Amino acid sequence: MVWTLGAGVAVCWLYFLVLARARGGVKRLALRATLLAVAGGLVFAANQRGLFARSTPGFRIALLLALLAVEVGYLYTTRFCPACGRMVRNLRPAQCRRCQAFLPRHGMTASLRHADNTDSRDPLKPRLRPPTPSDPAGE
Repeated sequence: MVWTLGAGVAVCWLYFLVLARARGGVKRLALRATLLAVAGGLVFAANQRGLFARSTPGFRIALLLALLAVEVGYLYTTRFCPACGRMVRNLRPAQCRRCQAFLPRHGMTASLRHADNTDSRDPLKPRLRPPTPSDPAGE
């Protein structure tokens, strides 16, 4: 019974983070708190099972750095629309599909990405180079 209640709460929380309408800053803060709680829970469970008591300090540091790298990577790639709060896990679109508002550059900042400079940051789009001046001595 406790597992089903916990699973229901987790599904409701994920629904709030992904689809519910709320300000982007609130949802970004909620995601950070959630990821911090999950990382803390994993460290607590490992400590309870004796993983850290029987391991070397190098393994402990490597395990914590790997956990931190995954958490920071997920925070970087997950953006929230500042207007409607929709979660976007793709860094390519510049606008929200729901409300057409501009999205932040990445998940670790609140600075918005504008349409006038999105083309210059696209690595797949070929760049136009200015013409080189012709050599006047060669004519």
